[in-house]
Amino acid sequence: MGSSGEIILMVYKSRQVLPAFMAEVGSTLPIVLVDNSYHEDDISDLLSDYPNVRRVDSGGNIGFSAAANLGARIATSPILVFMNPDTRPAAATLTSLIAHLDNNPDLGAAGVAGIGTAGGGAQPTLRRVLAHATGWSRRSPLGGVFFQELNGRRVDAEWIAGSCLAIRREAFESVGGFDPEYPIYMSDFDLGRRLKRAGYRQRILGDLVVPHDDGGSSDLPMPWTWERRSRAWVRFLRHTRSLPVALGISAILAVGYAGRIVVYTTSGQWNRSREQRTYLRSMLSEWVRPTTATLSA
Repeated sequence: MGSSGEIILMVYKSRQVLPAFMAEVGSTLPIVLVDNSYHEDDISDLLSDYPNVRRVDSGGNIGFSAAANLGARIATSPILVFMNPDTRPAAATLTSLIAHLDNNPDLGAAGVAGIGTAGGGAQPTLRRVLAHATGWSRRSPLGGVFFQELNGRRVDAEWIAGSCLAIRREAFESVGGFDPEYPIYMSDFDLGRRLKRAGYRQRILGDLVVPHDDGGSSDLPMPWTWERRSRAWVRFLRHTRSLPVALGISAILAVGYAGRIVVYTTSGQWNRSREQRTYLRSMLSEWVRPTTATLSA
């Protein structure tokens, strides 16, 4: 079954996490490794024992989406498995994921349950974002934007996390692949939205689990990550929702962030408090003066 699927791995200064990834996956599946730091960080020594890996120079830090599209053009398999190097996917898990997609022609894409992050979820609506912002989604795992605590269930979704996304090549190509307008974050939300509009079903396999050190793919500082996540949210909302709905969702998120800042600050969770402050500040800043440059990779 491995021959029907191919891993596309996007890396950027990922030396610290790549050995663990390769140790898990091994030589089970072919891998197209698109290197956004090809001339900055030589990782050839980490790949010498893996003849199944084709390392590709992207030409610079072109971001996740453009690198993923490049990898898809180079890959030859009918099923593409996009991965982040800060995941720890057992080879058997990926083989099962590919097999499920291969054996269910009604599905366009599939993902796994994540440890440390959601494996996918629903498109943001006012109701779902309210559930996320207030924490109600913890009581209703399928009621928010991020589907977590699936307890082994297999559920249909409206987007699959790009950290572990298996997709039929025909589905990926028919919707135009990832949109480079989202260089790093929200690209999976956007792809899921277009897949849904094109009639492709998407499913999270809760019985397959892949640990994910969210934000650990490179040596970039975490505030940089938090800022771009927040700005990408605003960019996505502006492009896919009416202005009143986009503003309404942003207002809900802002109130939620503010509440969490208070909770984390009073409980002495300083890192979490700083994270939420960065989210809130960056979101408000993006609404005031949105620019393409702020989301650059």
